[in-house]
Amino acid sequence: MRYALFIYLFFSSFSSLYAVRSEEVYYYSVDITKSENDKLGVMLETPKIAKDEAVFCFPKIVPGTYAIYNFGRFISGFKAIAKNGIDLVTEKRDVNSWVIKNAKDLDRILYEVEDTWDTPLKEDFVFEPAGTNIEKGKNFLLNTHGVFGYFEGMKFNKLEISVTRPVDFYGSTGLSSIKTENNKDIFYLNNYVELVDSPIMYCIPDTSSIMVGKARVLVSVYSPNKVLKASQIVGSLSSTLMAQKDYLGGELPVDKYAFLFYFTDRDTGGSGATGALEHSYSSVYYLPEMPFDILKQTLRDVTAHEFFHIITPLTIHSEEIGDFSFNSPKMSQHLWMYEGCTEYAAGHMQVKAGLIERDEYIEIIRDKMQGADEFKDDLPFTTMSKGCLDEYKKDYNNVYQKGALIGMCLDIWLRNYSGGHYGTQDLMQDLGKKYGKNVSFRDDTLFSVIEKMTYPEIGNFFKKHVAGKEPLPFAETFKMVGLEYYPKFSVLGISYGNIDIGYNPNSGRLVVAGISEMDDFGKALGFLEGDELVSFNGSPLTVDNIKDVISGFIEKAVEGKSLKVQVFRNKEGKMKKVKLKAKIRKVEITEKHILFFSKNASERQVKTRDAWLGKQK
Repeated sequence: MRYALFIYLFFSSFSSLYAVRSEEVYYYSVDITKSENDKLGVMLETPKIAKDEAVFCFPKIVPGTYAIYNFGRFISGFKAIAKNGIDLVTEKRDVNSWVIKNAKDLDRILYEVEDTWDTPLKEDFVFEPAGTNIEKGKNFLLNTHGVFGYFEGMKFNKLEISVTRPVDFYGSTGLSSIKTENNKDIFYLNNYVELVDSPIMYCIPDTSSIMVGKARVLVSVYSPNKVLKASQIVGSLSSTLMAQKDYLGGELPVDKYAFLFYFTDRDTGGSGATGALEHSYSSVYYLPEMPFDILKQTLRDVTAHEFFHIITPLTIHSEEIGDFSFNSPKMSQHLWMYEGCTEYAAGHMQVKAGLIERDEYIEIIRDKMQGADEFKDDLPFTTMSKGCLDEYKKDYNNVYQKGALIGMCLDIWLRNYSGGHYGTQDLMQDLGKKYGKNVSFRDDTLFSVIEKMTYPEIGNFFKKHVAGKEPLPFAETFKMVGLEYYPKFSVLGISYGNIDIGYNPNSGRLVVAGISEMDDFGKALGFLEGDELVSFNGSPLTVDNIKDVISGFIEKAVEGKSLKVQVFRNKEGKMKKVKLKAKIRKVEITEKHILFFSKNASERQVKTRDAWLGKQK
């Protein structure tokens, strides 16, 4: 009874905002000043229901994610109330939906939403950029699909969302249709699809904006320890955004865009990962709170990727995405384009605009090739895409490796056959004109459409290397642009152990992030995953000097002498200083995917290369 009384008192505080309400509109009310125990109360004054039974749902999956999350798991205290104030009978049909009896009499729905970031439900944990954060007095990240539901058959009704907030909080969003009354914001949306596409982040504002062409771009930051500032990020991203504008043909396909950044001071969240999620007019980021100089290039890369999603799949997409089913999803076979070409464009744009050097970009390509080696190479990419929710779930992350390499190969092939005049930039612009945000293509026709728009060889490329099992034709592709390529090369040389090095924002130290490729010298030193690096032969190791320290060691190392490394190691829950030591000796160093510019490239190869990477200044 006490719980039921709380629900009644909580929702009785809401008052009607409108004298006359449409029977076709969802009227939602949320008061974030009254959140308790990482939960939010939600009230919906419902549109008119014409049937005796209605089914109220929360999404099983949402666009941009490729995992089943079942957002209905986080809903409790669900009540349907008639116009006379009597509770209607409800039955939970499944984890995401409720059947409401005598729905013609329905007046309003009440429920509570649990914070997905801080939930005891650890199985199928929601990747933070797709979830909800409820930190009273600090931050509310409202991914709307985790807060608001819809009636089956009524997802295209209009909605009005009223949010009561602390007076010093600001709601950052990509939405434009907003009304503010004192400490109450009202958001107007055309349908539930638009709502799901529109996250809102509330906190004490740290925002900055920039005009990119005719589009206003907002950057909103929540950094709990004030390590990062919106002004820093805008200053860094301005050149990237301008380059993206040029890459997309000179104008952006949006009038407003919002970057919503949540920087965490914890090692990792419940998902164990950091990253971002794209939307049509915004993107959400969950990243480690660390010094700006360390994050600078990561911010460039990840924001470029998410921003380019305004083209694929938000402008160019198949019917599976254009008519997305939140509770009975069908996957498209074209992740090579939605994620792969987006990831490719994020890096390619930077080298073409001169933001990074050619040699640096070649190393990015090599990293992608080495990353793709960890996945099944004989699995057709289209098959993986269709099965990424279940059978091939473990292979999904290859979209950022092989998917990007598909985009690279396609770009080089197009430029080769067009004499340098046409590439993936042009192809995406043409596909955008042919289809656009409101027109979807049939999933099984895209390859033939692109072949007709370009060349027969491109059709064969898709058939063999994307829909087929044949590996990507790296040697043939790189030859088109005068690059020498060797799949594998081994040599005896000096090594520092071949460990993966990361960064621990809590300690401010570099850390041994992986030892799967550690060589014999690393084994002799005795590195363990999680070791925090202090010094190499007495030279302190920091983010700023690690490249110089390691390259200096390799350059001056003498066989038979010792390398002394100091680390902090976790021993029985405490970090203790440990000294590692081993005699320097040559070990077999195997490099995969050796790639460098040929000194004997032909005029045609150089022309195609310049069209691909941009002419060097």
